[in-house]
Amino acid sequence: MIRMLLFIPLTMALVTAQQAVHEPLFLDVTDAVGLGPEAIDQTVARVAFADLNSNGHPDLLVDRHRVFLNEPAGDDHASDGSHSVGRFFRELPPEQTGLDPLDRHAVIALADLNNNGHLDLVVAEFIDQHNPDWVDHGRRTGWHAGRGDGTFGPRTPIDTPPRPTVSIAIGDVTRNGHLDLYLGNTYRQYGGGWEGEPNDLLLNDGEADWTRAPLPEDDHAFNPETDPGGRPTFGTMILNNPAEDAHGGAVMLLELNYGRRWNRAWVQNDKGDWIDIAPEIGLDGDDIRHGRHPEWLRERAKTDPRFDRDDEKPFRANGNTFDAAVGDLTNDGRFDLFISEVTHGWAGDSSDRTRPLFNERDAATDDVRFVERDAYVVDRVPPPPEDPTVPHNWNQGDLFCALADLNHSGRLDFIIASGDYPDDQRLRFFINTGEGAELAPNHWGIDHDGAQQISLADVNGNGRLDLVVGQTFRRFTPEQREGRSPRMRLFMNMADDLPPSVTMRLRGNGRDTNRSAIGAIVEIEIDGRVLRAQLIGPGGHAGKQHDFLIHFGLGAGFDPSDTIDELRIIWPNRNGTVQTLRDVPLGSHVIEQDR
Repeated sequence: MIRMLLFIPLTMALVTAQQAVHEPLFLDVTDAVGLGPEAIDQTVARVAFADLNSNGHPDLLVDRHRVFLNEPAGDDHASDGSHSVGRFFRELPPEQTGLDPLDRHAVIALADLNNNGHLDLVVAEFIDQHNPDWVDHGRRTGWHAGRGDGTFGPRTPIDTPPRPTVSIAIGDVTRNGHLDLYLGNTYRQYGGGWEGEPNDLLLNDGEADWTRAPLPEDDHAFNPETDPGGRPTFGTMILNNPAEDAHGGAVMLLELNYGRRWNRAWVQNDKGDWIDIAPEIGLDGDDIRHGRHPEWLRERAKTDPRFDRDDEKPFRANGNTFDAAVGDLTNDGRFDLFISEVTHGWAGDSSDRTRPLFNERDAATDDVRFVERDAYVVDRVPPPPEDPTVPHNWNQGDLFCALADLNHSGRLDFIIASGDYPDDQRLRFFINTGEGAELAPNHWGIDHDGAQQISLADVNGNGRLDLVVGQTFRRFTPEQREGRSPRMRLFMNMADDLPPSVTMRLRGNGRDTNRSAIGAIVEIEIDGRVLRAQLIGPGGHAGKQHDFLIHFGLGAGFDPSDTIDELRIIWPNRNGTVQTLRDVPLGSHVIEQDR
């Protein structure tokens, strides 16, 4: 293949006179980097950045089985001042990758499962065995060992019960240096009752051999009072318990539930038993729990019995929670959460909305509670009519979310990928101003409706985060579809005037710390400020994952020649080993754990 160096003229993203200094400029470079329709002529909902050939650059896994390697494409800038991507994605021949096309429900995740320095791939199959119409495809959950060149070995089965799995998380739950799996399962039979399958926590004994560990939900059948059994889980996460000290230690299993069911947050007590602390710390759902439907729905039910609904019981007066992200939103040293929900106007105001949740600790009791703040609202709900009996139906299909410092302000911004409904569901950025959340202006360059899975990486190593996003037109009207085909898109941040940043790839020692360093906490101290982040592995809805990269924007007032006063890494092992570096230059780094 002959590769031409393609330059992206500035006219592709109009920069207005109102554009302030230090704003990102996202350009759609999909075609320029070899990912256009001539290479990908299918609808793509699932995408993931990951370094598949172990060379330090984020490659791209498209639709869970197509491997595109990130390779150099030429110079960085054109002489006329227009932008050059400098990278090109080359697809490996499918027959060489060792990966097959998957059923549309199957989910995948990538991490170094055997600590050999190469990313492996887990496939969690959707086994709908209680559905009488389901046809068994014969495939079962397993993992493919990565060879470090973008190809994978044959699938090795993982001993786990066959269930309708829709989410997967990877992390070191036991802190033994080996990565565990947390599979989220949905309804036992969709449309056949409220009962959900229990989720599966699979612990790695060190030989890439997983054993299922029981969780309390295993022992309970469904009842509508306390809902103690399995729930339809659309997202799972393994993270450092944000309700504990910011310097890590305890692990939390975050269970994000659909069907307006309570979320769970499993942690281990002093006896080693798993307990759900979500109700105690405010992660099970928001504070509106009456379950009432809006007045206009009751009015409509008088003439259309399809809309005649009883008020929801407490177990169904919460959210359709799909995804979550973790980060320190206020730079106070505590990790906050960003929760994404699918919400409908007909469900009433007890249906939870997408929201940031701030980690607040009571100084007197040391109790932690995750709370909303009025200035940080990311709703896009149209104002209701004055007459409450007039229909006011709307959708917010917030399938995926992320936190990232897009403008290098030193604060994490909000990313929402909305889709599956016709009322202007799209990719949106909200700026964290430090005083609230503001919708990013059009000149940031993002225009993508029907958004699906997102993944973040620094594609060309310029210290700025880029984003790939899937697209579908599910439930779009014929008018919205006319003349269009869904397109996966890569948006790269090509602004030249952002403040500097620090990025780092971490390498655990592969003995007491997992090689991918999933679960590590990084703190940088610079000019009297301390910024913190944790490296979270695959998790959230449908195995969402980003490149394994720690990224800090630094804000205005810094020069690229400045240095970090002190950099601390709390490695995710049983000792919580701390590694300290001083006078670290800004820019990009690869940091190996002390051996």
